[in-house]
Amino acid sequence: MEELTSTQSHLLAMAQAITALDAAGSQFTSDALAPGHAAYFAWLTERATQTLSRLQIQAADALQRSGSHQLDTESLDALTEVGTDPSDEQLIALHGHCTLGRAAYKDAADLHSGWLGIPHGAAVARLNAAGSLIATVTESGQRTEPNCRHLANKFTDQSTDPRPLISAARAICKATPDLSTPKARQELEMQALELIKAEDATSASKHLNALITEQIQAQRPAAALFAEAGLFSRGMQRGLMVYLLKVFPHEAEFIESLRAKTNNPNTIAGNRVLLNELTQANYAAANQPGADPTDPTDPLETAVASEPDGPSKTAPQPPSAPRIPKEWGDAPTMPQWAREAQATEPDAPKTPEPSIDPVVEPTALPPFEDLSPALRHMTALLAVLRANRVGSKDSGAALVAPQVIVHLNYEKMLAGAQSFATTENGLPLTAAAARTLMCNAGIYPAVLNGKSQPLDIGRSKRLFPPHMKRALAARDRGCIYPGCHMPASRCEADHVDPWEEGGETRVDRGALLCPMHHHARHAGLFTLIVADGKPPAVLLPKFLDPDQQPRRNTHWFSADEVLAA
Repeated sequence: MEELTSTQSHLLAMAQAITALDAAGSQFTSDALAPGHAAYFAWLTERATQTLSRLQIQAADALQRSGSHQLDTESLDALTEVGTDPSDEQLIALHGHCTLGRAAYKDAADLHSGWLGIPHGAAVARLNAAGSLIATVTESGQRTEPNCRHLANKFTDQSTDPRPLISAARAICKATPDLSTPKARQELEMQALELIKAEDATSASKHLNALITEQIQAQRPAAALFAEAGLFSRGMQRGLMVYLLKVFPHEAEFIESLRAKTNNPNTIAGNRVLLNELTQANYAAANQPGADPTDPTDPLETAVASEPDGPSKTAPQPPSAPRIPKEWGDAPTMPQWAREAQATEPDAPKTPEPSIDPVVEPTALPPFEDLSPALRHMTALLAVLRANRVGSKDSGAALVAPQVIVHLNYEKMLAGAQSFATTENGLPLTAAAARTLMCNAGIYPAVLNGKSQPLDIGRSKRLFPPHMKRALAARDRGCIYPGCHMPASRCEADHVDPWEEGGETRVDRGALLCPMHHHARHAGLFTLIVADGKPPAVLLPKFLDPDQQPRRNTHWFSADEVLAA
């Protein structure tokens, strides 16, 4: 019997691995697993997912360069019949033959979707990723260098999770037509590798997309930006009016601040009592039986009315019969509804028959806190718009008050850098946009110098005063636990060195933590450390970070700030 080649042996191993994985999954589902075994099962499954992500790209490359889409019908039938339990003889016979006539599939993407059942868009994405991370394939089947050479070198490392690399390659290749030079793409690759190395996958992807956007936006003239900015109506869709809003980053911070403060139940910026009354008044009417959606009554004025003896509401009157126009003097010229109305018009009022329709109670709306975030944001925005109407008598302006804070890098600003400012909610600003904001009243600049921490009140007070919390917010931007998305406005100031053990209330020995991670830290689930004069960082347990590297959350930072750190 002919011996299996190396390729055939590896194909057999993959087929056997699939069978083994299926058997293991069935067994684990039926067995009562110990907690440690269940955790290891989940870890192995995730590790297998990483391997499969790499194999998908490698398989796409193999289909492309081998011309598998030209296989004849007999070869494709033989492949399908073998399945995941091939014999040695079947593997040897699976070499396949390409047809000289018309093939079943026109290209590798068509083979993916038509035979493997993969959506065409996903198939094209895999093939593009293969060209970026393994090799590009010409129409004649010749292989050339990958499009993303730096990412490709890392992709070959079997110990690396390939998914962030695949995501980065797709983002960079998608932006390539808009990049000015090949050097710009190479710089993005190197920055992507730095972000992937230092950050979790979600943060790395966020910062890379910001870098790409910044590169593209820098090349666009102001006229092009003004041509696209604005508020656009998309009409009625499924009972709701849809609007598209495109604004400049320095204007967007007003909306981002509004969203952040509306989500924060701990600040007076979100007056929960009035917001809840506004919600009930604004939307409860829509749940009333027979409600008129065109009723011009302003729900805000009803919600915030403070006079106890305000005008009373009259009970709704039943609709009167339609008036019959004088032009219809005779029955033949009347429409059907008019003839019916005239025929039933009584000389004296009749006793109405009891209604047999069931009484429909209005649906009670949930409190403001239980609404979806998007609906809360819309309610707050409408409150601000109503409060700023000419002649408005309500106090809606007190419901939500956006506050814009801009973080300025003092050293970069003096050096004349193109970008030295970031808003509190993480929006990067160009130098021109930052100067524009600084000219407006109500903007709070927070000037930072990473080398000095001048605010220090020692042990005179245990709790961090407001001015120190603002300094912590300017430095940390939010909870410093890696991957946490809680903004600074909803975090608590914590001492790196416990107060009861002699710790001092100082900015350089303080850190922002959200309530959940604050409790987790004091429960011993992770550690705060300060090293080499740097800001406080998180030291995760070994099972999360075997390398034991100090880490800080960068979700609210700009990509430039992350790379500089």
